[in-house]
Amino acid sequence: MKTISSLCFIALFIFVSALSVFSQSNQQIETELISGIKDIQKRTIYGGDYDREKLSRAQAVFEERLLKFSKFPSTLRYEFRELDELMSIVTSEDGKLRSYSWDLQDGGTMHRFANVYQYEGADGGVYSKATAIPEDGVALGFVTDIFKLDTKSGKVYIVCSTYIASGKLNLQSADLYRMDGTVLNDKVKLFRTRSGLTNSLRFEYDNFSVIDRPDRPTKLISFDKSTGVLRIPVVIKDEEYPDGRVTDKFISYRFDGRYFEKLK
Repeated sequence: MKTISSLCFIALFIFVSALSVFSQSNQQIETELISGIKDIQKRTIYGGDYDREKLSRAQAVFEERLLKFSKFPSTLRYEFRELDELMSIVTSEDGKLRSYSWDLQDGGTMHRFANVYQYEGADGGVYSKATAIPEDGVALGFVTDIFKLDTKSGKVYIVCSTYIASGKLNLQSADLYRMDGTVLNDKVKLFRTRSGLTNSLRFEYDNFSVIDRPDRPTKLISFDKSTGVLRIPVVIKDEEYPDGRVTDKFISYRFDGRYFEKLK
């Protein structure tokens, strides 16, 4: 009898604990996430309270919280207006794919960002996954746009990101994603280039060559869903901008129903 009673107590405890977690409102979740991101920013390498161990712990705690909460269906539709002031939150127009990007505050002139993707699977469930952070210290970017493209094999999402390699050298990319069942597939190779099919287009440039542009962050990649044309700027290296000057000319790729083909 004691064994049965113990099992019943354990089951009741698990049920109550789960109920307590799921009963949290989106506003309470946002408050907890704000506290976590502020803890990272408090331990920043760019400030006077830098503490490597505490910063590393704050990074891990925040990602763990975000991965937990981003599995709640209600959070995929919630705006997180206050949290969005402290990090980058971008959602596709159909509301089925969202990215959360934040500065890890440990990179010096090279800013390293972490990303969590939240998405609705084919079964209607909501899932989330974190982007692996390279151990070699290379920069990871933050998401600035998510464009949706309808294809015969399903919806494809064009995720545009900016990487801050240094105070001058930046990089932007367009990467393709698709929900395959309950898995977010990041190996969707639809860009046809000279080297073959790829899932990513990217280019480097000198940030000072676009410093006068009013938009922040500066978005250099555009997509016209009515024509299926993706445009990236032509970047040239010259004496003034050896890392690459962004010009007013563009390289265009049009989706022809199967692949993105470069327009002449």
